[in-house]
Amino acid sequence: MRKLCLLPLLLLFGLFTSNQIIAQDSTKAALQISILTCAPGEDVYTAWGHTAIRIIDSSKQTDVVYNFGTFDFNTPNFLAEFVKGNLNYFLSADYFQNFIAEYQYYGRSIKEQVLVLSDTEKIKWQNALQKNLEGINRYYLYNFITDNCTTRVKDGFYQFATTQVPPSNIKSFRTHVVEAPYQQGIPWIGLGIDILLGAVSDQAPSPLQAGFLPDLFFDQLAAQPAYIATTQNYDFNRTTGSKPTDPIYYIVGLILVYLFVGKWNARWAVLSAKFLDVILLFIFGLGGLLLVYMSLFSKHTACHDNFNIAWIHPLYWIALVFYFMKPVWAGYLGRIFFIATFGLIVVSYLLPQSFSISVYQLMGLSLVLNYRLIKRGSDAKFN
Repeated sequence: MRKLCLLPLLLLFGLFTSNQIIAQDSTKAALQISILTCAPGEDVYTAWGHTAIRIIDSSKQTDVVYNFGTFDFNTPNFLAEFVKGNLNYFLSADYFQNFIAEYQYYGRSIKEQVLVLSDTEKIKWQNALQKNLEGINRYYLYNFITDNCTTRVKDGFYQFATTQVPPSNIKSFRTHVVEAPYQQGIPWIGLGIDILLGAVSDQAPSPLQAGFLPDLFFDQLAAQPAYIATTQNYDFNRTTGSKPTDPIYYIVGLILVYLFVGKWNARWAVLSAKFLDVILLFIFGLGGLLLVYMSLFSKHTACHDNFNIAWIHPLYWIALVFYFMKPVWAGYLGRIFFIATFGLIVVSYLLPQSFSISVYQLMGLSLVLNYRLIKRGSDAKFN
């Protein structure tokens, strides 16, 4: 009789236990988290690619992509806010079908790395993303190298996955930030960024910081095969035309033309040289104004401590005024600018900032301009 009485209890216990096992299995199979690494696009802001998180919840039949790279072009004073480093990016979520359709439309391929995480890690990461979507939690101030769509995903992975960050052989932030526009056929943008980046960007990133761009984080994950279940490619690449000529050739050509017309006494050559003087004084002054602001006042830390300020600065606008009103004073300024630029070239290898060949060529162009100012001052003094 006792055995008969215990039988219903044993059956109930067995049913309860089996339900628990089934529940655990369904939880284990419910969430799948993967990292989406998207190829660069044609627009400037897409030149470095993109990183997003995909979460498939089979229990709720949802397939959602979390995207930290969202911003609003309609933000008041959009460009000024970006230059200040005061532009809010935010986290958004969309269905995977919509996400992949957009990238297919623009011909940008996607690489997907399905992660191997415990159930607890998956749930914690998903909950954190959901909380991140609420109210002001979704907004953050964008930074080139320390806080962007990739670093947010990377930091989330290392926060919730029980893994060690692999060692890094990346020597500086600058190299990878500058290379992308060149590779995407917008070399003048790459050169401009190269000038604006300061010594801070030449520091070697820590292993945790090293995955700060999409392809770098992809490689960082690939170096940890125990955490990658599968890798899938969605190939949407479009064939592109020939890439523009490297700025280096244009700069060399401009220097040669400038030297030629500066030495030729024909009237057309004299007028051409003066025209180049004025144009270059204006451009160097405008570029210098942006550089000074980015280096000293912007929140973009990658642009801080910029030694390029020695050769490109807003003081060229003062020289432009003196060029017509007080040529002798323009000559004095030309001497100061020449010494500062030449001094930077001499000591550049000792500085914590690297300078590309194109930047050195622009320094050479500024030396020619400064020589022209000195000569104009001397001619005015003896006339």
